[in-house]
Amino acid sequence: RDDLRCSAGWLYAALYRHLDLEHRKRRRDWPTVIGLDEHSFGRRKPLCPRDFVSMVVDVRGRRLFELVDGRTIQSLENSLAHVQGAENVRLVALDLSDAYKGFAKRTFPNARIVADKFHVLRLLNPALTQRRVEVTGDRRSMGMRRLLLRNGHTLDFWKKLDVQHFLDAHPALREVYLAKEALHRFYRTRGIDRAARALDKLLTRLAASSLPELATLRRTLSKWRAEVLAYFDTGLTNAITEGFNLKAKLVKRRAFGYRSFRNYRLRLLNACAS
Repeated sequence: RDDLRCSAGWLYAALYRHLDLEHRKRRRDWPTVIGLDEHSFGRRKPLCPRDFVSMVVDVRGRRLFELVDGRTIQSLENSLAHVQGAENVRLVALDLSDAYKGFAKRTFPNARIVADKFHVLRLLNPALTQRRVEVTGDRRSMGMRRLLLRNGHTLDFWKKLDVQHFLDAHPALREVYLAKEALHRFYRTRGIDRAARALDKLLTRLAASSLPELATLRRTLSKWRAEVLAYFDTGLTNAITEGFNLKAKLVKRRAFGYRSFRNYRLRLLNACAS
């Protein structure tokens, strides 16, 4: 830098101009299968909502397609209006976000929306944790904490027995746990017709519960019924998109955070270009 007689600011400006040019060379029309997800951006300020960015991933191409500042329908539409070929998109994987769902319906006329399996399976985890904390306190090192959150189908006989003995003394916690296990059992169903019948049975079971968290789960599954069942036809999940979220964390960590969304976008797009 000293030999070239240029400032650090000039070098950074040149770097990001180069990154912008490289990204423009790779611009393409909309791919056929995309994933939508979010992650936080910037430092959290006291008494202020956290800032989020939205990731658009080319699932089949296994690359980050675009990064958008915000997670509202308006911000997505404004930032992605220049991309051509919206009619090419056939599948959109997303979490249970009304904004992403609204954007996908308005932007991709030929696309089928698929609710991410792993987000659905985690719907009851906060409620399960809250019920467990009411019983045991917030003991994060407690072995039962991990056992309750794991898929019971994968536990060995003795661990299943430990969970059963623990839950026998706590009926409300047991009811939430059994509902969580019913969700896992639902996703082990083969075929969309069987899955539709299994989902109807699960909704009927949830309707008989007096617990508010299970009533909320029933409303969510009813609202997202078509998108949840679409998984059994397509097998599509947002796993690749979640992988790019991990890469985004590494990019932020290496730079000790970013203040400029423009710089962060260019860095991440070029880091995840292939």
